[in-house]
Amino acid sequence: MSVSMEQVYTSVACNRIPEIVDWNKDGFICFGASNAVVVYDTNAKGKDPLTVLSHHRGKVNSVKWLTNKDGSSSEFISCSADKTAAIWSLEDGKWKVTSLLTGHGDGVTCIHGVYTGDNNLVVYTGCIDSNIRVWERNKGTTTLKQVINLHSGLCLTLHAHLLPTVNKPVLFCALDDHKIHVFVGDEEYHRVHMLVGHEDWVRGMDVMDVDNRTIMLASASQDTYIRLWRIQQYQVQHQTNGIKVEEKLFQAYGTVWSVKLDAVLAGHEGWVYGVQWYPSSFNEVSKPIYRLLSSSLDKTLIVWEPESEGGAWVESVRVGEVGGNGLGFYGSRFGPNNRFMGHGYNGSFHIWTLNKESRQWQPTVVSGGHFGAVEDVRWEPRGRYLASAALDQTTRVHAPWLTNGAEQWHEVARPQVHGYDMASLAMVSPTTFASAAEEKVIRVFRAPHNFVQNFQNITGCALADGDVGGPEGASVPSLGLSNKAVFSGQDGANDEENDGYFVPVELHEPPTEETLMQNTLWPELQKLYGHGYEVFALAASADAALLASACKATTAEHAAVLIWETTNWQQIQKLVSHQLTVTQLAFSPDSQQLLSVSRDRRWTLFQRQPGTNTFEIAASTDKKNGVHARIIWCCAWAHDGAVFATGSRDGKVCVWSKTEWTSDTSLKDYSIVGKPLELANTSVTALDFAPCATPDGRLLATGFESGRIRIYTFGEDWKLLHELDNSAAHHLTVKRLTFKPKVAEEEDNTMLLASCGSDNFVRVHRLIIL
Repeated sequence: MSVSMEQVYTSVACNRIPEIVDWNKDGFICFGASNAVVVYDTNAKGKDPLTVLSHHRGKVNSVKWLTNKDGSSSEFISCSADKTAAIWSLEDGKWKVTSLLTGHGDGVTCIHGVYTGDNNLVVYTGCIDSNIRVWERNKGTTTLKQVINLHSGLCLTLHAHLLPTVNKPVLFCALDDHKIHVFVGDEEYHRVHMLVGHEDWVRGMDVMDVDNRTIMLASASQDTYIRLWRIQQYQVQHQTNGIKVEEKLFQAYGTVWSVKLDAVLAGHEGWVYGVQWYPSSFNEVSKPIYRLLSSSLDKTLIVWEPESEGGAWVESVRVGEVGGNGLGFYGSRFGPNNRFMGHGYNGSFHIWTLNKESRQWQPTVVSGGHFGAVEDVRWEPRGRYLASAALDQTTRVHAPWLTNGAEQWHEVARPQVHGYDMASLAMVSPTTFASAAEEKVIRVFRAPHNFVQNFQNITGCALADGDVGGPEGASVPSLGLSNKAVFSGQDGANDEENDGYFVPVELHEPPTEETLMQNTLWPELQKLYGHGYEVFALAASADAALLASACKATTAEHAAVLIWETTNWQQIQKLVSHQLTVTQLAFSPDSQQLLSVSRDRRWTLFQRQPGTNTFEIAASTDKKNGVHARIIWCCAWAHDGAVFATGSRDGKVCVWSKTEWTSDTSLKDYSIVGKPLELANTSVTALDFAPCATPDGRLLATGFESGRIRIYTFGEDWKLLHELDNSAAHHLTVKRLTFKPKVAEEEDNTMLLASCGSDNFVRVHRLIIL
């Protein structure tokens, strides 16, 4: 037996840094997500548009496409907090690092590159060690050409361009002195000029060729202004009595160049982080188009155009975020086919497309995801959607969108936007979930009418039988943590307590970021009090009758597991067994047993008493029979409930089952099955059994601290069937693995495996048994 795995869905936000996103002529967006670089195909239909490239060992700080003269891109560059930069090339349909740039003494924060000839490339990397390194690739070999010492100056952003007529590179560096320093170099780069005028840090620059002897530099600053600098070959002009713009001169490559301030654009009310000229290669007409796109922390993007030939610059388009959740835009890029995008403080993408009929710019469906470590993912009881909870203080719902006869997964709701980092969640029923955050309270949410209706429109699946009564939606009162229900006919706009008021929307495609932020909250049904510290683990029984919870603990009293009845949300029992934090809870498939694993290196099995909702200890491990020598991070039940597995920090996975003989130890009539799986120098952090048996035994997915995922069969012995590397799985700790529940009409040889990790990713893979 063997298995193959294919990528179904990847969900992640971009890093919250300026210049972390770039968009090329072919419709590919590349961006940094945690330590990975992601290539997003905006033209992809009916498949996962994201390709994840795991290479860097630190947070990615910037990515840039390298553009040929014809505007095409088959290479890009990236830099990272791991002190390195990389040149990526497309070879045989796959992205590979063809040059690794090492030598900086600290994190590399900005990068830019320019082609100087056939496959000859110059790359510039700026670092917080106050150096800029110049790299040259000649005939496939990349070498360090020069180190430019900035003498304690910090390079905030840099941009390179070929000077016209001489066809040699010029480097613009924005330093922390509010000035833009201009470097050129034949043998060695040296500073030839400084552009002075901004009153705060310059955070974005872009250069455009105006004609065969002139370039235009746009610079965006935290002083809220954009400045346009005209740089051209100097020509002696005859004296005139009219008003004359101040002209500065510098020498480069044996030619005298003049710099004039062409315009100052004032339209933003916050720091301006990004600026980009409309790429002329995107336009088929011969006359160049002068358009400038800017992005700001004032939550707006502006497209600027000159009124007429040589006229004043004016806003032609202004778009932006709605609602109080966002903190503005970190960057923006033009895309092909009349599109442009911004990336926000929440790591979210916003893409606007020009509607040809109405001539209005409309937000479109985009890929997105969490911008903090994802702590938990859970399938809805019948597997119709996936819910996730993360340290970015949100829970999200992901589901397949049926479009043109194909399935494409998207985020379809953001039920909870919270004031605390999320730790765990449990699906109680198809329309109810409980969540835990870094607080002592458990919160229960129920899907509103508007979500159930839109879910059916988008996925073609009905979540509830008949009409769903109750609230239409929910909103968050000012300074509140609880989602407040909004009922049909109630106008949230007139509610004085309501900042981001709910407006019912009818959706037939996944919601845009603006809609997700404001109109997809679920009303809070209940708060559950009882824990002494932050709640850490939750589990719901398959019969939807019970919820189990545990909190962070250093004593047996606080490490107790609480049992709640879901009919009235009352606490009915306190199960005391562990000494330290319970790391995971899991009900057996028949809801009759509850398994808990803990930092105290023990597991405990609780048995439900016949005809009741109360439990008693059926078995547990102690120091003598525990097998695990370190923290037990995870546990999982087999689909038939006959066995369960535990995984620990010492790299062991053990499978346990009931035996016919009874021991006088704490294990009672339970024992380990076969030998444990023992892996050196790794930590097992996530486990789940496949929802059906295979000819070779039980199928077990294991996730590791390294971010990798392995598929094993367990019969007489352990057999490794498949491994997903850091690009296919995760590049930081795998936090949860969960197989989609089997539905009767589905084939037994195909199943979906969802995973989440500390790298901010939620991923779904299709596993096919061959």
